[in-house]
Amino acid sequence: MMVSISPGKVILLGEHGVVYGKPCLSMAISLKVAVNVERSDTCTVNGRVMEEGRHVYIMKAMEKTGINEPVAVTTFSQIPSASGLGSSAAITAACVAAFLAMKGRVDKEEVARKSFEVEYEVQRGASPNDTSACVHGGTILTWSEERAGYVWKMEKGERRWYIYPVKTDMDINLVVGHTGIKSKTPLLIKKIRKFVEYSSFGRELMDEMEGIVMEGKKALENQDFVKLGDLMNKNQKILHTLGASSKEIEKLVNAALKAGAYGAKLTGAGGGGSIVALAEDAERVAEAIEKRKGKAYIVSMEKEGIKVWK
Repeated sequence: MMVSISPGKVILLGEHGVVYGKPCLSMAISLKVAVNVERSDTCTVNGRVMEEGRHVYIMKAMEKTGINEPVAVTTFSQIPSASGLGSSAAITAACVAAFLAMKGRVDKEEVARKSFEVEYEVQRGASPNDTSACVHGGTILTWSEERAGYVWKMEKGERRWYIYPVKTDMDINLVVGHTGIKSKTPLLIKKIRKFVEYSSFGRELMDEMEGIVMEGKKALENQDFVKLGDLMNKNQKILHTLGASSKEIEKLVNAALKAGAYGAKLTGAGGGGSIVALAEDAERVAEAIEKRKGKAYIVSMEKEGIKVWK
């Protein structure tokens, strides 16, 4: 029997820009996914026969790790699906880690690499940001530019991404507000791609967001949460202009800011999903989100990333 646990993630700054090689700042969070894997006579997930339409990430993880024998997979998740909090990345990373452990090896870089391959093939295109955030833990910067200090590099065709650890002692909580509406990631990526490719204004917004992300990295390292919150608000305005936001997201963002959050923005693809708010008084912000019919979670940074037990 193998048990693995993966955290979810939030994107603090840089959604959608990472698709175009721009930097993206992400943090693993204390909402988690757990996976239990045992050898079995039949391939099952939570007692049901494994089927591609329902369990495609798990089946692809088996393929990528070379698991050819029947297994019984049991999952538990604190992360709502299609919420912008890395539910598919976390379940993928947890399964890949457990399957590799069955073969007697668990290396974080290998887990991250194979998890990215799974997401890329299932989603027909993806960046390694979400899976790397879940596997590595803490805070990471995903960027197409090569600098010193990256922990691993991912490639797909002509595209390259470098994963950099960001040093921070996050001593402030984040508040996640889930709209209850599932985010449609592929549709939003396609929509924004048209805007960016056919509009010089769209490209200018991406360049502006790049600067915001790099400023945000410094603010986070210096624990300047007022500055970081201001940058989150600027990022949200860009995402709204790009068409990634929605009235449900804006409602929760405004509620969080009125309750005293330093900053609040959507996290993930947008269109639904969740917001993330940075606040000194997390309870007050969570209460404000709940009053506007959102589901609030007070979360902290998860430092360790993926874990496996035999």
